[in-house]
Amino acid sequence: MELLAFLLAVLAIAFFLAKAIGKRGARKVKIKRPIRASGFREARSAEFRAEASELTTSSSLVALEEPPALSKPPLVDTVDGDLDWIYGSQCAGKTPGEILGMMFPQARLVEKQDWTSLKNSAESKKDLDVMLACCKAEIETSQSQLVFPQPECFKCVARLLRKRKDYARELSVVELYWQLCDSVYEEVKRRVGLRAQLMAQHSALKAGFQKRYDKARILLTTKSENAALMPH
Repeated sequence: MELLAFLLAVLAIAFFLAKAIGKRGARKVKIKRPIRASGFREARSAEFRAEASELTTSSSLVALEEPPALSKPPLVDTVDGDLDWIYGSQCAGKTPGEILGMMFPQARLVEKQDWTSLKNSAESKKDLDVMLACCKAEIETSQSQLVFPQPECFKCVARLLRKRKDYARELSVVELYWQLCDSVYEEVKRRVGLRAQLMAQHSALKAGFQKRYDKARILLTTKSENAALMPH
């Protein structure tokens, strides 16, 4: 009987131990479930962060794209406006610099250029802006130092205007150059007297434009006559 009681006690203890172990295992499973859910949220958060990074990168790339360059506006429209300018009475009392600005309004804003540093540049000679800037510098130098202006930059402007069929402004540029030469000639003659070298230089500079001037007058006359015959 004592042995039987001992066995029953052992079985009871084993039963209680097994039940306790089962409850503890159930609690462990319940504890692990939130960890799995947290891992899922972290994974989704990583995906969202990756998508956000891609959007931010693409947006920054769009922002870094340079806008299309604006085309440079022409210095002056000389294609259809060649009959609206001719050197004449409207230039009375104006300085050569003011007359240049009247012919080419935007020339008032260009920076002066030294012709001697550009005379060997073929590209510069094709640029009306640059050549007008050289003329602007020559006008100021001629008036301040009483020297004849370099004719080459004025010839370049006249040649470019000829290509655009702007014969009126071509004539006016030549007349402007002649006025500059005349003003220097008269002032030097007044100060130091008439000299043969001064006369020869003055005549040669003006003669260097004569053929161009005569041709431009013919071309302007022909164009004006043709324009008058066109139906309106």
